[in-house]
Amino acid sequence: KQINAMTAGLRDRMRLRSSLALAQEVQQNLLPSGMPKIKGLDITGHATYCDETGGDYFDFLTIAGPPVTTAALAVGDVVGHGVAAAMLMATARGILRSRCRRPGTLADLLTHLNSLLVEDTGGDRFMTMLLMTVDAQHKEMHWATAGHDPPILYDPATDHFSEFNGSGMSLGLVKGVAYEEHLFTDVQPGQVIMALTDGLWEAFDKDGEMFGKDRVRNLIRRFANLSAADISERITADLSRFLGAKSPDDDLTFVIVKVL
Repeated sequence: KQINAMTAGLRDRMRLRSSLALAQEVQQNLLPSGMPKIKGLDITGHATYCDETGGDYFDFLTIAGPPVTTAALAVGDVVGHGVAAAMLMATARGILRSRCRRPGTLADLLTHLNSLLVEDTGGDRFMTMLLMTVDAQHKEMHWATAGHDPPILYDPATDHFSEFNGSGMSLGLVKGVAYEEHLFTDVQPGQVIMALTDGLWEAFDKDGEMFGKDRVRNLIRRFANLSAADISERITADLSRFLGAKSPDDDLTFVIVKVL
């Protein structure tokens, strides 16, 4: 009897494991397979999940309207981990991609996404998101946020980090929220722009020390002369040194745009 129960339990665990592995594969396939090739910009994205599946997300969007010199990207973070978070992330990705086919501002995209997510979540689950467009030819960066940290922008020519303010309500909580789009008009060669989830700066080592935003800024400053992919590599290497043997408690996602 005991052996039968053990065998059944083992079978269930194997089934669950294979379902999770499939969910992981599906989610990995939802992330961009390549980086956008846009004149004047060097772009890379990174995502690692702390469970088999996660609620972090990044994407490169094709939005109707802006010129072809524009890179459009999204970084999102669903509260919680696991399959439920991954499903909400996949839903948001689908809604966003479909809305991009019609012209509209980044604020319009967030407003549309929020109204449909609230119907799905009933206000019980939510996510944050940052949408951003960068155009090196026109020296412009537009961004809009739903409860997500604004982008970090570093200019090595002046050794200056631009501070952006603005938040907006997280997605999926309340109907009828209107979002705001912000504009930065001084995009210059050499600048490094980073959009990220809190999994990077809120990582804790075994002694309870936090990685912190200052450390992120120092890494950007230190490696600003490298390519976007190299900056990404240096940051993840530094984080893994910081964590040591401890495994991360949160998903880690970011996109780096280097202006050429």
